[in-house]
Amino acid sequence: MWKDKRFTVTLCHSILGGGTDCEMRIEVDISMTLRPFTIDDAPIILSWIKDKTAFRKWSADRYPVYPPKPEDMLAQYATDNIFPFTAINDDGNVVGHIMLRYPDPSKTVIRLGFVIVDDNLRGKGYGKQMLQLAIQKAKNVFGAKKITLGVFDNNPSALHCYESVGFQVIGTDSYFIDGEEWTGKEMELN
Repeated sequence: MWKDKRFTVTLCHSILGGGTDCEMRIEVDISMTLRPFTIDDAPIILSWIKDKTAFRKWSADRYPVYPPKPEDMLAQYATDNIFPFTAINDDGNVVGHIMLRYPDPSKTVIRLGFVIVDDNLRGKGYGKQMLQLAIQKAKNVFGAKKITLGVFDNNPSALHCYESVGFQVIGTDSYFIDGEEWTGKEMELN
């Protein structure tokens, strides 16, 4: 298990007379652990996907039907080269999910996918922390020399989160999803 407890928020506020003061800092203790995904996690994770568009952003159309069932998640991960993880807090509550996989036989590259955080916790640093833990695991456990992922252009908050942990855009792609063209960015972290 990989665990991290560090997270700092800096609040800025206006001072009478103009200007911005960013001296107030609040330490937020988000304790998170990555553990292997189990079928019992699936209903919780799937409950965060509120509509078909959110489902497509999360799954990139990898599932045959919407809405997916817990068994569909298990089937999606039924290969030796896919490693799904669940992020939990200190209370044991499921707060996120991420999948690592080897996209080719060289096993020097890890591809991240199916990244999602509890919709009630988004925008609070959980996604960033989960990514940092997954990056540590990819490098230290799986021996990754490079880590990649894809993100759709209609998901700017995810793009920002990936950039915040060091991913850089290396290309663009387009896909047909539900009869529409979706554009996206290919990202990489060395």
